[in-house]
Amino acid sequence: MLISILAIVALLLILVAAGFVYLTVIVNAEANRDDAVVSVPLIEKDADAFMRALAGAVSQHVLGDNEMTLLQNGVEIFPALFEAMAAARESIYFSTFIYESGRVPDRFADALSAAARRGIEVRVVLDSRGSKTIRPELIAKMREAGCRVRWFRAIQWFNWAKYNHRSHRKLLIVDGVLAFTGGVGIADEWDGNGDSPAHWRDTHVRIAGPAVAVVQAAFVDTWNEATGELPIGEKVFPILARAGSVVICAIQSNPTNATSDARRSMAALIAGSSRRLWISNAYFIPTRPFVKALSAAKARGVDVKILMPGPYHDQPAVRRASRRTWRALLGGQVELYEFQPTMIHTKTLVVDGAVTSIGSINFDPRSFALNAEFGVVALDKRIAVRMEEAFITDLALARRVTSEELRRLSVRDKLLDTICYWVRAQL
Repeated sequence: MLISILAIVALLLILVAAGFVYLTVIVNAEANRDDAVVSVPLIEKDADAFMRALAGAVSQHVLGDNEMTLLQNGVEIFPALFEAMAAARESIYFSTFIYESGRVPDRFADALSAAARRGIEVRVVLDSRGSKTIRPELIAKMREAGCRVRWFRAIQWFNWAKYNHRSHRKLLIVDGVLAFTGGVGIADEWDGNGDSPAHWRDTHVRIAGPAVAVVQAAFVDTWNEATGELPIGEKVFPILARAGSVVICAIQSNPTNATSDARRSMAALIAGSSRRLWISNAYFIPTRPFVKALSAAKARGVDVKILMPGPYHDQPAVRRASRRTWRALLGGQVELYEFQPTMIHTKTLVVDGAVTSIGSINFDPRSFALNAEFGVVALDKRIAVRMEEAFITDLALARRVTSEELRRLSVRDKLLDTICYWVRAQL
């Protein structure tokens, strides 16, 4: 009897391992797809034409007349979010990947609950993997106050493969007229000013104007997947007035068997660069086609700099997988830097002092081939200048990676880096 039980357990373990290997191979192969950009208007020569081309590549529209405000770190991000929720008159729609337990999560739940109690329609979507550590009491508190809280793809025996496709979007839309998106999660790590190991570095944006509708559309898509419901009433998508002069193209990515808009947007931004291409990304594991694209940009005279987390990386295996790509990047003269003070969680890209990309999109197989993501690409020189200034400030707190340190790696480190790179799609 005992032998039979052990045999069944062994068989199940083999099946699970085989399933993991199969999914990993499939996703790695999909992530390695080459979205080669054969022609694109250069941002420096005609930024408006580039934005139209980008919109065509990601099946979106170029939307003008927006106001977009940069928010750096929790010290700026959370007060703006709380102020917007407190001023809500009709609705608050909120979706996030990470919602943990702690002081910031408690305050956020209180703000959502207070809004629901005063009659505001509050819808909340939490990713069942990223938010698995949230205290059940917070869920209960929000629901008792009237918030409609739903889980995105809770694991079930019949959808275990689909469970691997997460919603990584960070969205907050108030009254259908004000939106926030970027990289921040709801956890104490994001509080503060990104200047110590306990306080992460991140970037978010506040948007008003016509582009709010596409942020709202991304939430509706997420809510529909989580609940089967489709809230598309007049108050959900109101008429949006001119709010500023920022031109925006949204990136609403749902990976399919072909490609993803997240990946296409990155390919277009790299190909459209002429002078500067500065990338700050928390989980940077470029595929071979992107290593070639970044190296090719450098070869044609673009100043290519990549800023990544350093010693305070929250996912050490990701850092190892990333390091597996560094030799080829350094061979292509791409400059690599590791941020030293804390975990840098930003997902930003600024090109030629004109175009900026901000959102939830990581430079890795999960964002390119698995997760639902959202970001905005903005054409506005004032915003780009501010982003470049922030990048330079961060760069002063970073350490440049050299080929010599890669040569000094032990055999053990090289082996572990290779293993982590092989399972990169599951990190």
